[in-house]
Amino acid sequence: MDEILIRCFLGVLSALAGTVSIFFIKLNHHKLCALISFSGGALLSAALVLFSAGITSDLNPIYLILSLFSGYAVFYLIGKYYFHVCPACAASHFDENTTKKFNEIALVMITALSFHSFMDGLAMAVPSGNDHDHSVFGAVLAHKFPEGLALASLLIGSNYNKVKVLVVVLAVEFTTVIGGLSFYFFSLDQLGRNTLLIIEAHLAGGFVYLALHAILGELMRHHKTLVFTSFILGIIVILGINFFIH
Repeated sequence: MDEILIRCFLGVLSALAGTVSIFFIKLNHHKLCALISFSGGALLSAALVLFSAGITSDLNPIYLILSLFSGYAVFYLIGKYYFHVCPACAASHFDENTTKKFNEIALVMITALSFHSFMDGLAMAVPSGNDHDHSVFGAVLAHKFPEGLALASLLIGSNYNKVKVLVVVLAVEFTTVIGGLSFYFFSLDQLGRNTLLIIEAHLAGGFVYLALHAILGELMRHHKTLVFTSFILGIIVILGINFFIH
């Protein structure tokens, strides 16, 4: 449990690092696009890692596929009918009108992002039975930085002062720790291996949504080479971590 808490707190710190960086570094769209695409590739690798554990088991593949789809569907429905569940993935799609209206939709946005971060924490807590969870941790950590950066950018665009920006980002991202703790609080670690594999597949579906949402908009509009290169690099880095650990 101590290791999971450390990982979750490091995830929060990564998001806060992204937040603080926006105070001092003026990122252009190209750099932000590269960061988001890289983290998207990392999350797709994490999804493959989570899903592969079930593929190599004796669990019925239909259950895994349905769980993967359910994880994707939850994030899709929240993003479509509630609010963007991932500020990093959708950062380039926010316009000035969106940020100006932030005060009207603050609670909606914060609850959506809190759910996202909660699932990040849960993903880092669910054991894969091997060292694959290091890859999941690396992917979440990589994604948290641009997530914090994007969220802070929206808050600053809504005329939040620096202290309030830090407080809001910290509150939202701390649900990552709550997600990690909930795994033990609800005794999910006592569940059977097949049940845990189904949970992993569900979490993988959410990661697939985040990964695809991070790059598809940019690929269809502009920066195709930059997006594709950064995305592939994110995949290689996380899969490389998994390979060298083994």
